[in-house]
Amino acid sequence: MGRNFQTILDECLRELETGQSLDAILARYPEEADQLRPLLLMAQDVKAMPIARPRSHVQQAGWQRFLGEAIALRRVRERRPAFGLLRPVAVAASLVLMLFSLSGGATVYAASHSMPDSPLYALKLATEEARLWFVFDEDDQAGILLDQSETRMTEIRKLVAQGKPVKGNVLSAMRGRMTRATDIINKPGREAEDKLLIRANELSASQEEILIAIGGNVPAGDRDEYGSVLVVVHEVRIELQGLSEPAVRLDPEALAQGISSFTGLVEQRQDDAWIISGTKILVNQATIVEGDTGEVVGQVAQVTIISGPGGPQAIGISLPGSEDLAKTLTISGIIDRVDGNKIQLGGRTFKLDASTVIDAGSFVMEPGVHARVESECAEEALVDGVCRESELMAKRIVLLAPEGPPETVTVEGVFQGEDNGSWIIAGIPIDFAPESPALVTPPLGTLVKVTGSQKGQAIVVTTAESIRSPEELGLVKLEGVVDQVDDNQWQVGPTLFRTTAATRIGGELIPGARAVVWGLPNEDASLDAIQVDVLDTRSLIAP
Repeated sequence: MGRNFQTILDECLRELETGQSLDAILARYPEEADQLRPLLLMAQDVKAMPIARPRSHVQQAGWQRFLGEAIALRRVRERRPAFGLLRPVAVAASLVLMLFSLSGGATVYAASHSMPDSPLYALKLATEEARLWFVFDEDDQAGILLDQSETRMTEIRKLVAQGKPVKGNVLSAMRGRMTRATDIINKPGREAEDKLLIRANELSASQEEILIAIGGNVPAGDRDEYGSVLVVVHEVRIELQGLSEPAVRLDPEALAQGISSFTGLVEQRQDDAWIISGTKILVNQATIVEGDTGEVVGQVAQVTIISGPGGPQAIGISLPGSEDLAKTLTISGIIDRVDGNKIQLGGRTFKLDASTVIDAGSFVMEPGVHARVESECAEEALVDGVCRESELMAKRIVLLAPEGPPETVTVEGVFQGEDNGSWIIAGIPIDFAPESPALVTPPLGTLVKVTGSQKGQAIVVTTAESIRSPEELGLVKLEGVVDQVDDNQWQVGPTLFRTTAATRIGGELIPGARAVVWGLPNEDASLDAIQVDVLDTRSLIAP
C-alpha cells in the first residue's frame, strides 16, 4: 500500500508540474484525496518559494572554495574514504538527494510536512540543513535560519493546540537555528541588514513569551532542555539589543522549575531591586526592561519572575502604561466555534495571528472547551475610544477545565463609560439583556467583572462587581498554579498570599488549581488577597 501511494503521489506531482489544477488531480484519486491534499499543497508552496541567488562575488568565492576542497578530497582519497571527509551537512544533503532519487521525492515531501512527534521529523531537519549548504550569502543564510526558527514556533503552537507534549527535539532545533542566525547577524566587522536585526529581535521576544506560556506542556524528562533553551533565547534577546553579556546568567534549573507573572505599581527603583506594590523584585544585567524606562516610579509594571537565591528574580519587566493595560478585555466561556484563525466565544469573534500566545495545557482548542481570552480592539477600529468592529484581536488564549455552569460567561476589564446603554469595558461595548437586573454604574477607571449567561451578543447578568477602584493603584495581580502553605496561606511562584474572611473566592481553591489573585501588599512582601478567581482545578504541570 505504501509503494502504491508513493507511486500515486509521484504521478500527482508530475501532473501538478504540467499546470493541472489541484482539484482536478484530487478528483482522479478520491480514496487518497485526504492524504494527498496537504502534500500537494506543500509542493505548490515549495515550488513558489524564491530561490536564494548569491551575489556574483560571493558565488565566485564559493566556487573557488568548492574547487579547493575538491582538489583536497582527491589528494586524500586513497588514504581515507571520501565519504568520511564530508561534513555532517554534506552528508545530510547527500541523503536527501538519495531519497529524492529512490522515492521520486515522495518521502522528502512527506517529511517536509511532518511534526516533531513523527519518525520523519529528523529527515525534515536534515533537508533544511541541506538547503542551507547551497546558500553562499550570509544575509540569505541568516534569513533562512530565522524562517526555520519561526517554523519551529509554528510546530510548537500546533502541538500545544492538539494537547500534545512539546519535547526536546523541537526545542533544541529552534535554539540551534536562532543562535546560528544571531552569530551571523552579530559577526564582528560585519554590518547586518536592518530588517534582519529587527526581525530577529521580534522573533526572539515572541519565542520567549511562547516558551514561558507552554511550560506545562514540556514532559518531565525534557525540563532541563526547556530551561536551557529559555536561557539561550533570553540571552539572544540581550545580545541583539546591543547590551553586553550579562555578568549574572540565568539559572536553567530555576527556569525549568517554574515561572510566574506579577503585575503591580512601581514604588521604588534601586540598582539591584525594584519595589513593586510592596514586593522586592531582584534585577540584574540579565533582566530585560521594555517600555518607557525614564521615570518608572508610579508606572504599572508586568513582571516575569523565577525563584532566586535572594528572593523573586525578574527576567523581564514590561512597562506598558496604564492606558495600554486599560485596552485589554478578558472574556471567559465555552468556545462555540473554531474556524481557521478565528474562534467564537461569548458572542464575540476573536482573530488569532502569529503573536497570539496559546496556553493549552493538556487541552485541544476546539468547540466545547472552556477558554479565557485576553483581547483588544484593533487600533484602526477605535472611534472616539469605542470599538466599532465585531472581531477582536486575541492576545492570549488559556484553555481550561470547565468551572461552573457551561453557559456562564465572564467579562473583565476597565470601565470607561456608557454608550447607548452599553458599558464600555476596555473600549468594547458590552450589551446587557433586558432581563438583567439594574446595575450600579461604577466610577470611570474601575476594574470590573461581569458574570452571566450569553444571549446573542448580550449578557444576562448574574453579578457585576468591582475588583479594583481607580484609587487602588497598589493592587497586585498574580496568575499561575497555587500551592497551599497552611490553612489560609497560599503561594503562586515565589509570591505568598493570604486569604481572609473578606476575600472573595470564585471557585474551589485547592492545591494545583490555576488562579488569578488580586491583593494588597504587606511589609513582609506577602499579599492580602482581595479576590481569587479559580480558573480551573487541574494543575497546568503534569506530575
